Amino acid sequence: MKKIISNLELVLEEMQQEAWLKGLKEGEEKGRLEGKLEGKLEGKIEAKLEVARNLLLLDVDLDTITKATGLSLADIESLKKQLGH
Repeated sequence: MKKIISNLELVLEEMQQEAWLKGLKEGEEKGRLEGKLEGKLEGKIEAKLEVARNLLLLDVDLDTITKATGLSLADIESLKKQLGH
């Protein structure tokens, strides 16, 4: 009887370890996906800011820059101040 209980405890421990490893793997995968999405979003925002900078340097009006980039007027005005325009 003790041997059966011991075997069951080993099986249970192995199952718990497998579940823990599975959870760890799923967490790592989720983290990678979130990182990729965050990187893509940051890249898109940086591209919009670069377009806005270039348009500001060409003295394009703020309304046109807002429409072209999708950035808010406040963001563009802030960028304009940073550029010293």
